[in-house]
Amino acid sequence: MACVRIILTLIACVACSAICMAEKGDLKTIMPAEGKLIEDIVYKTSRQGNQCLDIYIPNINATGKLPVVVYIHGGSWMHGSKDEPTKSVWARAMLTDLLKNGYAVVSINYRLVNDSITVIYPEPLADCKDAVKWVKANAEKYKLDANRVAVMGSSAGAHLALMTAYSPDGIAMGDAVLRNYDSKVKCVVDIYGPTDLSNILQSRLPSAAVSFASLLMKKSVFKLRSTLLWSFTGESAFHPIRRTRECLLYSPMTYVRDAVPTIVFHGTKDMIVPYKHTTRLENAMRKNNKEIEVHPVEGENHGFRTMNVKVAQEISAQLINFLKINL
Repeated sequence: MACVRIILTLIACVACSAICMAEKGDLKTIMPAEGKLIEDIVYKTSRQGNQCLDIYIPNINATGKLPVVVYIHGGSWMHGSKDEPTKSVWARAMLTDLLKNGYAVVSINYRLVNDSITVIYPEPLADCKDAVKWVKANAEKYKLDANRVAVMGSSAGAHLALMTAYSPDGIAMGDAVLRNYDSKVKCVVDIYGPTDLSNILQSRLPSAAVSFASLLMKKSVFKLRSTLLWSFTGESAFHPIRRTRECLLYSPMTYVRDAVPTIVFHGTKDMIVPYKHTTRLENAMRKNNKEIEVHPVEGENHGFRTMNVKVAQEISAQLINFLKINL
């Protein structure tokens, strides 16, 4: 059974990567009329190059500073880009409603894991935290409210959003230029994100099970698991105790005691990040008297790819209501 679980999990991860790569398009042609876009602002420079972000500014006559939602894209930690908010029915609905209601949206790129293992954790998390710090450092320039910042993400981006919101800055030291600022946010939006890496990556599998599974899986699938484990843990795929410890270090479940108000949207038929990730997070949050609002999306798989406009507008309205209270 263990081998079957790992095979199914990793095939799902490959499918998720393929979905992400298939959703590329022309950003400018689908920019909502409700806002204007400032593109490709460098928020930090790392050894892998510049990391950029886009700012969506609402077309409203705001007299004060704008509350901010920092958006972190998904893509199995290996793919995707900052134009994700314009790429699907649900994402466009949320972006449009955020702009209509006077929220600025800052969508970021971050360093992506790769087969060469040139990016390792906590570097991507440091990028996400640095993006929040950059918003605070540059709030005056773009008329943003540094005291009203939320973070939001989908899939792997939701994992990073939760980690950005819950975990201490010391876990991922970023750009020295931004260290006078913190990555604290008012609330977080989790869209079908994994909350326990040891589960999603099957880190507890014994060596014998991993070895046997490698004989049954396609090389590309086994390599994906190995790449992600190395990137998150720095350990080989044959040390279950050490790799599980490191997976838990980068799992949102570990930090619920320091959680901020959280809203979750998750498909009940998710085959990539099972709904139990949200159930466990909700239980842990309630046990620790933390605020969490969960919206199961009935019948939807990962990516909400069959979602119609009506349902997208409904969940977008739920998001706006949450932000009005918590941001």
